[in-house]
Amino acid sequence: MAGPLDGATGLLVDGRWRVSGTELVVTDKYTQQPFATIQQARPGDVEAAVGAAAVAASHPMPPARRHDILGEASRLLAARRDEICATYVAETGFTPQDAAAEMSRAVSTMRISAEESVRIAGEEVPVAAAPGSEGRLAFTIRVPVGVVAAITPFNAPLNTVVHKIAPAIAAGNAVVLKPAEQTPLCAVALARVLLDAGLPPGFLQLVCGPGETTGAALVADRRVRFFTFTGSAAVGQAIKQNSGIAKTHLELGSNSASIVAADADLDLVADLVIRAGYRKAGQVCTSVQRLIAHASIADDLTGRLAKRVTALRAGDPRAAGVQVGPMIAPAEAERAEGWIRQAVERGAALLAGGDRDGPVLAPAFLRDPPADSQIMTGEIFAPAVALVTVGGLDEAIDLVNAGEYGLQAGVFTRDLDAAFSAARRLQVGGVMINDTSSYHADAMPYGGVKNSGYGLEGPRYAVQDMTDSRIIVLNLREGT
Repeated sequence: MAGPLDGATGLLVDGRWRVSGTELVVTDKYTQQPFATIQQARPGDVEAAVGAAAVAASHPMPPARRHDILGEASRLLAARRDEICATYVAETGFTPQDAAAEMSRAVSTMRISAEESVRIAGEEVPVAAAPGSEGRLAFTIRVPVGVVAAITPFNAPLNTVVHKIAPAIAAGNAVVLKPAEQTPLCAVALARVLLDAGLPPGFLQLVCGPGETTGAALVADRRVRFFTFTGSAAVGQAIKQNSGIAKTHLELGSNSASIVAADADLDLVADLVIRAGYRKAGQVCTSVQRLIAHASIADDLTGRLAKRVTALRAGDPRAAGVQVGPMIAPAEAERAEGWIRQAVERGAALLAGGDRDGPVLAPAFLRDPPADSQIMTGEIFAPAVALVTVGGLDEAIDLVNAGEYGLQAGVFTRDLDAAFSAARRLQVGGVMINDTSSYHADAMPYGGVKNSGYGLEGPRYAVQDMTDSRIIVLNLREGT
């Protein structure tokens, strides 16, 4: 079966594409037809991959070389934009506009990571101030952790992968990458880019396959010193419990909310929510799932949004005018449809969409679902936004903080005092003022609290996490 692999098998160990004898089929998410096959990594392949990474990690590349390789990878990634974006659309079901936006961000993330590779530094520690240490000089250096395992999700198979592997390489580590089994081909393309950019064998391994087998073998290997994972809270908890004393970074689920105050610019809100709630068929951790609006403007905002959501076209992502493609699998679309139906049965008003055709779920907009309904408490990960009303900012903040997640939140208001009050009180990793929960620039720190995980992405912050601080103390003798 032909596919966009150009000789790459999907199993990369110590710089060589290998054959495992077990195939993983990749389907077009709209047609549901197979369009490529790759080699699935068996537990023995994972063991070999970690071993090769461990050998490479024992001899880190100098910072200047890391900088040059990642910089060239950024250039090559941009040059291969069209080829990779076509693969992206097929394996994700996202639109070409989604692909282009993520590609641009991935190129930028790779470039920023290159820059961070030559900024790694320690600091002087004032031990001479301690009694008896007057003749000592102390400083820290930052050293690579060693082997980094990156386990990535289906919904950002370019930029989230780059956010994990590029800072790891920038920090001097070797990486074992396990992409989502539904969308492995972008990871193959990224591996080819890095090899062509001059990355030495051993510094990037690629193992594809299900989490239950390939992922479990990776998590069980004690030679891995750092796990970076994006996915569900349940899987994140399993990684934390089964990875020994390795350092972990977990970016987990959310049911992100944006608060709309009485003085908000409603045209701005409506324009931003349409993008932030429905891009990638709503399959983004920070997608606007809950819109918490002041009662005095809720009806006006409802009317504006209902009109815009109704106008969204869903279907074949390659077709002209389609803004929302299929979900990652028919079963996921069916689950989300069930959540919407449950909310409606319990009193919510369905003002747009909600019907399903295979993997395609028509963009849905609901008003006033019950506070304990799944769409208000869980992560629907679908093109669906629910608007609920509150009497004021305090009530809105309490509603956000009552949930189990805490990734990002948006606050729309013209009142600077209200904005800062919300920023201080909301229990989330990031607060976006006059923007939705879904705003994300790749240089900024990105991570959550509560069941949304811990640790930070963003090249500067990831490099810090992916290095260890080492103290060096010199006992100096004056006059010698």
